[in-house]
Amino acid sequence: MNITSSATANTNTTFEDLHTTLAAVFYGFSVGAILFGITIRQAYQYYTSPSNDPIVQKLVIGLVCLLDAFHLAFSMYLVYSFILQAAGFSQASGNVLWSLKALGSTQVFLIILVQGFYLSQIWRLSGNLLLPRKFSLAIQIFVVFIALFALAVAVIFFTQLQKIDVVHSFSTDFVYMVYLGFGSTAIIDCAIATAMCLLLYRSSAGTIKSETVLETLIQYFIGSGLLTSFAAIMCIVLYVAQPNTLLYLGMEFSVTRLYANSLLAMSNARRHLRDRLDETMELRLPNNLFFTEPDQMTQQHVSLMENPFSPGAETKYSKECEFCSHQVKYRKSGGTVSSRGYTV
Repeated sequence: MNITSSATANTNTTFEDLHTTLAAVFYGFSVGAILFGITIRQAYQYYTSPSNDPIVQKLVIGLVCLLDAFHLAFSMYLVYSFILQAAGFSQASGNVLWSLKALGSTQVFLIILVQGFYLSQIWRLSGNLLLPRKFSLAIQIFVVFIALFALAVAVIFFTQLQKIDVVHSFSTDFVYMVYLGFGSTAIIDCAIATAMCLLLYRSSAGTIKSETVLETLIQYFIGSGLLTSFAAIMCIVLYVAQPNTLLYLGMEFSVTRLYANSLLAMSNARRHLRDRLDETMELRLPNNLFFTEPDQMTQQHVSLMENPFSPGAETKYSKECEFCSHQVKYRKSGGTVSSRGYTV
């Protein structure tokens, strides 16, 4: 009797874990597919808009989109293989393990690429802005340290990932790698966002328009850093909560999409903000020179002479044939955040 009850309990637990796993995999993959559609939309907007971005940046963004596409393909194959395994096809278990390794490897490369791009931008900013030399040197040392730390964690995680032989209930050694990998990712993202916001804050040019642009960029970096850090932490939390399921994959399917979309959103937003700095402003300057007899001057002439910029003056000028107006175009060229010519 006890044996029967124990077997029934184990069966119920197995079905419950299977239900949780299938639900997490299905919903996680669906959200990831939607986010990939947003990635494609942003990539199309980036490459079809006129841009002065260096060719290296365009290649990096293209490579990020390609890796994100590979990640989606491996995710799709993983879901398909896992459904076959759950249906009783034992030979599909090898495909599940292989696709999980490919998925994790692609994710490592994409995250390192995006973080490396942000670190290169911080290095560039620290050298172009008019900052105290000690402060610039400290930022550059920080960039080197974070880059080496991220690269070391990526190599260790990638090496340990190839040694796993299950897709859940990992060994103790790899569980520590899960904590190290995702935890380090969250810390690095927060550090990059903090350094970038600090540099942008110190590079204030003093004009209202440039202050608005810098505030927008700071808000973006804070938001993107917190979002990617939250996703990494959630992967750890979900695995700790139910290590016998693939619940953690529900979040992992979307992690690379968040990195790809954050990079594309930053590139598109930066171009838009640069256009705002370079936009043309038009000033209508009325001409008070007109010819008429003094005794024929009306109250309208007198009011325009006293205050040519009064409300409705532009309309009045357009209706009076003896008045003329001209436009003086003023262009604020080369919107920069420093005298060294670094454009936001």
